[in-house]
Amino acid sequence: MLKDTLTMEFSMINKLVIIGDCWGAQEATLQHPFVGTAGQELFRCLHGAGYPVPFLPYTFNSPVRMLRMWENSKITLLSVFNECPPDNNVEFFYTRDPNNTFNSRRFANKIHYVKPEYEFHVKQLHETLKELNPNIIIALGNSALWALGLPASISKLRGNVTDSPFGKVLSTHSPASVLRNWSQRIVTILDLHKALRESEYPEIRTLPREIWTRPSIEDLWDWWRLYGSKAELLAFDIETVLNKQISEISFASDSTHALHVPFFWKENKQYVNWWPDTKTEVEAWRFVKMVLESDVPKIGQNCTTFDAYWLVKEMRIGVKNITHDTMQMSHAWALELEKSLRFLGSIFLNERDWKSIRTDTVKQNN
Repeated sequence: MLKDTLTMEFSMINKLVIIGDCWGAQEATLQHPFVGTAGQELFRCLHGAGYPVPFLPYTFNSPVRMLRMWENSKITLLSVFNECPPDNNVEFFYTRDPNNTFNSRRFANKIHYVKPEYEFHVKQLHETLKELNPNIIIALGNSALWALGLPASISKLRGNVTDSPFGKVLSTHSPASVLRNWSQRIVTILDLHKALRESEYPEIRTLPREIWTRPSIEDLWDWWRLYGSKAELLAFDIETVLNKQISEISFASDSTHALHVPFFWKENKQYVNWWPDTKTEVEAWRFVKMVLESDVPKIGQNCTTFDAYWLVKEMRIGVKNITHDTMQMSHAWALELEKSLRFLGSIFLNERDWKSIRTDTVKQNN
């Protein structure tokens, strides 16, 4: 049984690739990624995330010993740049010369390009990934994200499963960053654990969903009859404009059925109403009031202190039977970690970063 388990675990390891930004001095000496201090921390994080690697004590391990341990682990390690830059500063490989158009990226809100003499590193990485065809690529840091053709922003993409020209990607903090900011360590371990699960299959798996948007009054009541009234736990969420007025509200009866009730939005610097007249809008608010004041148990993110407050303040709707608040629950789960819905989704769900979906859609439409 143990042998079968280890065989399965090593089979999963063979289907993932880990990418760092560039080599340090020790990596350059041995011509292998992650044999220095950062590599030791990465090894420990992988052990903490459940990978089939031995525990590595917090004692000195020579680069040669680390090289042997990586070879025995069967984990594929790559770098964007297989070279050690001066002062270990990866920005050495970039220039702001607009005449070089190879894979631009942003550093400190300024466009940078790879210097022509270092382009071959990135092209070699791309060729290697096409040959390996892994189920998932773990991108450690912004340069790794950029090299995969993704926005170089760990703060936005960290922990989320994202598609790339080279396959499925999950990004997290680099071990060097973890060593500088120890609070990132538990998050990195959680991300690596998620990546191990995702290595079982190459595609991004999401649930098929039925979301009702642009509804009529009749649609609202039909959705309630078919789904909302039968929910064991009804999720709700409001959006406000400038913290002054509720602009929309959404409901979800389960993981696959949702209803979006718009009231107004901003378009071309003007506010546009969804409902054709005041009478119809009042009917829509009556529906919302009925749902929120029903006995159906409810759940929301920060709903007890934000959503419920605004509904009472603006619309005189008292939300009834709030059973769970995911933000409050996250305080009980891990007090020291971030509590935003984006963060919780990146840890517990297999979804892509939904905060970027609207932005990406707008860019495509333009």
